[in-house]
Amino acid sequence: MTARTPEQTRIYADDKLDEFFNSVTPELKAHVVSLPKRITQISARPVIRLKEVLNTADQIFDHAGKFAACARGCGHCCHVSVPITQFEARYMGENLGITPVELKQSVKHELTEYGSHTPCPFLKNGECLIYEFRPLTCRMHMNFDVDNYWCLHENWNKPEAEIPRPTIQPLIDAYHLTISHVAPIMADIRDFFPQGRATNS
Repeated sequence: MTARTPEQTRIYADDKLDEFFNSVTPELKAHVVSLPKRITQISARPVIRLKEVLNTADQIFDHAGKFAACARGCGHCCHVSVPITQFEARYMGENLGITPVELKQSVKHELTEYGSHTPCPFLKNGECLIYEFRPLTCRMHMNFDVDNYWCLHENWNKPEAEIPRPTIQPLIDAYHLTISHVAPIMADIRDFFPQGRATNS
């Protein structure tokens, strides 16, 4: 793996992103684009809306694997900040049998706080212990570069460091519409689950 110029990275990633989006069926694209509107029309508990957002994210990113540099067991992205809302933390906790910390206000972290020394509390032996119930930000975090060079911890602080990844704005918009009136407090997953405690069982 060798360093590439930001322009080389951008060109390669743009091509891969185009291939990814072209692989998505028109029906699924329409389903994703209409998500924010559909979320506001779902007459159900907010948790049902959140599940719809997460399921839609899985549907579109199921098409991304062959275009991304990500591989099972990599885990570099499990050491960066994982911002989630208190509502999503409660949803995760209910499904995992863990009570998240109830925060009184949002907690902001500097990017420099995270690195090889700050694994997600649910990361074990390079594997996510809560994959089925992982946050939306984890579902959308993919590296569309040629390899994992910019994911490596030793390269994070280089001036040109940037992991090219897709932004699916309707997913983000629908997520915020879902949580805006319930528990919008935001912090890192480590703030809500400092001890982790999920298992593979």
